[in-house]
Amino acid sequence: MYIRQLHLYNYRNYDRLTLAPHPGVNLFFGQNGAGKTNLLEAVHYCAVGRSHRTPYDREAVRRGEESAFCGVTVCRAGAEAEIAVRLMPGEGRKKQVFIDRKRAPRLSALMGQLRVVCFSPEDLSLVREGPAGRRRYLDMMISQMNPAYFMALQTYQEALAQRRFILKECRRQGRTEVPDDLTAVYEEQMARSCAVILPERRKMAEALTPVAAEKYLGISGREGEKFGVRYAACLEEGVEIVPEALRRLKENRPEDMARGETAFGPHREDLALTLYGKEMRLYASQGQIRTAALALKLAQFACTERLTGEKPVLLLDDVMSELDLGRRQSLLKEISGAQTFVTCTDESDLAGCEDLRAYRVTLTENLLACVTETRAGDAAEEEEGGNVLEEPVFE
Repeated sequence: MYIRQLHLYNYRNYDRLTLAPHPGVNLFFGQNGAGKTNLLEAVHYCAVGRSHRTPYDREAVRRGEESAFCGVTVCRAGAEAEIAVRLMPGEGRKKQVFIDRKRAPRLSALMGQLRVVCFSPEDLSLVREGPAGRRRYLDMMISQMNPAYFMALQTYQEALAQRRFILKECRRQGRTEVPDDLTAVYEEQMARSCAVILPERRKMAEALTPVAAEKYLGISGREGEKFGVRYAACLEEGVEIVPEALRRLKENRPEDMARGETAFGPHREDLALTLYGKEMRLYASQGQIRTAALALKLAQFACTERLTGEKPVLLLDDVMSELDLGRRQSLLKEISGAQTFVTCTDESDLAGCEDLRAYRVTLTENLLACVTETRAGDAAEEEEGGNVLEEPVFE
């Protein structure tokens, strides 16, 4: 799997851009704030429909414009697909997804069209902070391989929000009990979604655990540092998920109403990370945290390839400066053969990678990003066109 073309239109500080990336390593270097990360963010949008930097789509629309567009042409298994996302900053205006120039009815249609693994400095929070980031890491990985999982997540979150609203309203009204007819429908939706979410999370965690430990050892070189990944599930393995989830939700209504939150469910699970059997975020050094975060991303890369038969596209956003020479070399070895987009401030940050296409990203006088190719790459294929994109037209 690789991206043959990347298109941007009114996207952040890009006016119009067409880029034909190298099927191997693509290096974008230049001063901070020039627009390097924006390119990787656009690819991320085309893969999962969201930014890896912000929850607000409007931030990706160039100031003063009504909408932004990012699109890719993806080559996989001998076929091509055109994927595009249109973002609109107006209140209540939702993003639009297009597959082969036809508007997709829902965001889940995007899942699996382009698979990416993204690693940025913010991913150190996978280890440093609480469970939410680790759940998101697991969910995005599974969703890119299983659209039904993504749809179950959406259903669960919507039903969870409705149940939470009802509980808060009951508390505001001074009720001592939550009427069954108010919550039963949403609890049923949550329980049935659990039957999809929990087994998939458990299966993926089991696949990740040995691979992440292997990657950690390969990067650190320290046999004694045992890195562990454990799925902390909300239900024990082997129970009948739907009836047990329904029982827990109904049983917890009084306490949930008092707190205004739902105490049981996939939204409370964790992917626990340990070193020497101890919780990493409490005891690990900065170097160990960086190694663990990188090991998780490399494990995601390896598991995605093994389970789908295709290497995902790798996005490395300003991480080379965070890694010492040994970790950089380990990373370059691991990504061999995969299309990779790398951002950094200095071209020398990728010294040791011989075959790559390099681009300098600069700002024009009116603060628009400009991308200039400085190195073609030994395996480069000539592409027609330049850095100009006509306004996209959709059927």
